[in-house]
Amino acid sequence: MNDNEQASPSPDASRHGLAGQSAGADYETALETVGQVITWYTERILAERRSDRPDEQLLEQMMSRRQACVDDQERLEDAGAEETARIAAAYDALLDELESAGP
Repeated sequence: MNDNEQASPSPDASRHGLAGQSAGADYETALETVGQVITWYTERILAERRSDRPDEQLLEQMMSRRQACVDDQERLEDAGAEETARIAAAYDALLDELESAGP
């Protein structure tokens, strides 16, 4: 989720455990949550590729979003506490949204 993506939720609006954690725990939580979103996109990309009639436009969109997640995951390596918390909160909200949307 890069700057062009929407979503900047509050850290305590989470069911994935972000509220009240230390900086090290925030980093680990953010890394895990971004990884879960990457996994979600990867599974959907594979399923679409295996379908009888893959939607190329949808595939491109999902691959682009997945790459944005990978880029954000790499940004976590050098991110300060504030940026880590922002990424964690955004991906926590995105994961909630993706999971509630279903398969």
